[in-house]
Amino acid sequence: MKQYFFFLTLLFFGSIVFGQSQPSFVFDTANAKSLNNMYYSKTDFSFVDTLDLWNYELDTTYKGKQSDSVKPIGKLIFWRIRPIDDGISKRLYNQLWTPFITFDVFNISDTNYCYEESKRTRYFSSCVPPDVGGDLIKIDKFIFLNHSVCLGCQRHDTKVDYCRPLINYVFSKLDKTGITTIQSLVNRFRISAGQLQKAETRKVFSTE
Repeated sequence: MKQYFFFLTLLFFGSIVFGQSQPSFVFDTANAKSLNNMYYSKTDFSFVDTLDLWNYELDTTYKGKQSDSVKPIGKLIFWRIRPIDDGISKRLYNQLWTPFITFDVFNISDTNYCYEESKRTRYFSSCVPPDVGGDLIKIDKFIFLNHSVCLGCQRHDTKVDYCRPLINYVFSKLDKTGITTIQSLVNRFRISAGQLQKAETRKVFSTE
């Protein structure tokens, strides 16, 4: 009997260690099955918002925080150019809701660092899926890391994730032939480039 309980204890302990040692999930557009993950189980990837309603901005002058041990090569922001009345934002914040998501851009050689940062972001998040950030997207020579512990992507009244299905679509439709720079990659997006004013950026995209 003692041997039986000893075996169960070892099995339980081993399962915990194994679970904790698994790598952070990577939202890899080359593998559609990778979307079946606890962080994305409540996201309907068949719902893609109108592409014309979204812009992106790439800032290649952004080099991260001074405390960052590995510096990004830029920051990429996606946002919906037409805000939505989600039934709560106007009352709470005196403005309509703007779905958005931001990514620090790294070279693929920094993948291990991005894995650890993603796990750290999710560990400290006070939100639950699908509002938890820490998304990782690997595309060709680059990896995109979201640092937000809580995202601004899920609509309050319908619980629809506006960001991830659209981002998945945009990245999955990329022609990656001959891409050498991050600028050449984003130039092939099926949504238009936009430009955020600094004051607008602080006001709307301030959850990181």
